[in-house]
Amino acid sequence: MQQNILIVDDDMQLTSFLARFLAKHRLEATISSTAGQTRSILERDTFALIVLDLNLPDADGLEIAREIRSTSRTPIIMLTARDEVYDRIIGLELGADDYLTKPYEPLELLARIKAVLRRSQPYEDGTFEAGSDARRIAFAGFELDLVARQLNRGTDGEPVSLTGSEFVLLRALAERPGEVISRQTIMDRLYGNATTVTDRAIDAHITRLRRKIDAPATGVSLIRAVHGEGYVLAAVVENS
Repeated sequence: MQQNILIVDDDMQLTSFLARFLAKHRLEATISSTAGQTRSILERDTFALIVLDLNLPDADGLEIAREIRSTSRTPIIMLTARDEVYDRIIGLELGADDYLTKPYEPLELLARIKAVLRRSQPYEDGTFEAGSDARRIAFAGFELDLVARQLNRGTDGEPVSLTGSEFVLLRALAERPGEVISRQTIMDRLYGNATTVTDRAIDAHITRLRRKIDAPATGVSLIRAVHGEGYVLAAVVENS
């Protein structure tokens, strides 16, 4: 079954090429060239992933990313010709899963799409990544369901909305509680062999994840930074 990807970019020559290119790899593409058109499409259709250019003629792509993330967990890969770290970091903090800077190779975009789709979809056959027999990890009033790829509050069972990248990041920390996980290890888990990702991207994901699991009143984060080394989940963990 083909997965439908929404490509938002005002370069119609590029998007037409990408649609044909992705079709050869069993990915159906819907094309949008403006923010207004994108809003209309998203009102009536759902997608496995959205490729979003930040430079749109009628709105800032960052605003569109914010709107999408306010109501949906659909993975987002940002495209930008802006050589500004600020835009990429803000995009990741808004909930984008990955980014590419123009110009880029179509094969690299394809690899990013496949990687983001892998880490965003539930394991419908009941299997999950190697490395642990646990199906659930409980910590600090939360339960991380490794099969459904979902974080639930232990008190009421309510789900906490995580992007695919946030789930992968939290799992990496929860599987080795109390142990410093290096930035390189986190980067490998999130992006594989991607070469354009920076440490700032990891920091952006950490910032967003902290907002979702920390209790502001305590003033203490469950995810501690260890200068020059990485991050550690400072919580007692129980596997089941």
